[in-house]
Amino acid sequence: MAQISAGQGGAGRLLCLIPAVYFLAIAAYALLHPEHFTAGLPRFLRYVAVPGALALVLAAAAFRLPAAARLITGLTTVSVLAALFLFEAWLTLLHLPAQAGMLGLGSRTADTVPYQRSLPPAYTFKALNEELGTARLEAAVLEGRPGAPVYLCSRAGGPVTYRSGRFGFRNPDPGGTPARPAPLLLLGDSFAEGMCLPDGEDLASRLRQRFPGLVNSGTRGAGPLYELAVLGRYGPLLQPRLTVMAFFSGNDWTNLEREAALPWLAEALQEDARFGPAGSPERQAEAEPVIRGWWQQSRPPLLEYASRRKFLRNFLALQKTAAVLGLHYPQAAQPMPLYDAVLQRAAGITAQWDGELVVVFIPEVNRFHGLFRSGSVHDPLRRIVAQSAARAGLRMIDLTEGFEASPDPRALYAPDAHFSAAGAELAAQIIARETGAGTETAARQGKGNRP
Repeated sequence: MAQISAGQGGAGRLLCLIPAVYFLAIAAYALLHPEHFTAGLPRFLRYVAVPGALALVLAAAAFRLPAAARLITGLTTVSVLAALFLFEAWLTLLHLPAQAGMLGLGSRTADTVPYQRSLPPAYTFKALNEELGTARLEAAVLEGRPGAPVYLCSRAGGPVTYRSGRFGFRNPDPGGTPARPAPLLLLGDSFAEGMCLPDGEDLASRLRQRFPGLVNSGTRGAGPLYELAVLGRYGPLLQPRLTVMAFFSGNDWTNLEREAALPWLAEALQEDARFGPAGSPERQAEAEPVIRGWWQQSRPPLLEYASRRKFLRNFLALQKTAAVLGLHYPQAAQPMPLYDAVLQRAAGITAQWDGELVVVFIPEVNRFHGLFRSGSVHDPLRRIVAQSAARAGLRMIDLTEGFEASPDPRALYAPDAHFSAAGAELAAQIIARETGAGTETAARQGKGNRP
């Protein structure tokens, strides 16, 4: 009996210490990255206090409880933790088709040759410039090849594609000379490009119904500084009456931090910056061998993509399970003077032709997920962006409240966390209503005054 009791005690102690070490690791990771995980009481409780308390309780149980109680406590805790990891694995498998689609994987279309003049899925122009060794903004490739078919992603076993317009972005090509002034220039990332949405369902297409002649310059991976560079290159050419700079709360803050480390992009902040001509054939010719090489690698491997997205870390942190519970909080955002500088520089550029610049704030889907709503944890970044816009003398159109008023906000996002067709339509409605310019533009066109 004593031997059985000793065996139970040893097993129970080990079973208690396994989850104790796990929770202690969560708290330690948060403390090692305090700028992201300990700012504010909710994050401190979620990532430090609660995991740390659980680790202490389980460690105490491992050494203080009687052998039988220790065994029951350890078995129960390990079983619950194992169940959570199984649930996380199931959620990961559910999301895998959407993630694979972002890479262009899973499509029944094997022939990618027609698309090999454009970036492969999941690659960005910033990565292209890094590969090219771009040193000056005026030499940077900020756009695709005009008139080329673009393989955007795969969905339901087939590719989602579009043909780039006059400037190498996702626009219908009307032919002739560019309209000037354009009614609207849309700046943004993959939300503006219309990730995994066919033509007609994406945000730019929906906005174009209200702003005929709209020019979309959205491209995957773009952040605020990249969008400033695009504005500096194409704004003076198009002189849009309205420029919309979309800000995605999910990654634009970190994108801006990374872009600031690229000297050729940092040039965009200079008053005497040379943004370069639109659509340089020489730049496109230099880019072609790099793009072909990427395609010959048969698209980014899933393991490489998982590494860039910190897949293992997020899995161990039970990120998707936490999102279902409403306990996955975004990394804390601190005010960034650089963003103020971007907006002020952008406002200065649009002022050259008396254009209006507005910022559109796009909330991430995790805000609307979860058993326990945690919108207040997402709000600080909204306030920071709004305050930066105000300091630059700009309006901010916040999509958050309009999305929250929807019967099912989660339906406004696709499984890949970008807009669904319904989300793109609602976003276009809000932008058109808040700017009040769609009706005015249509009325001018009805009188034959084409923009």
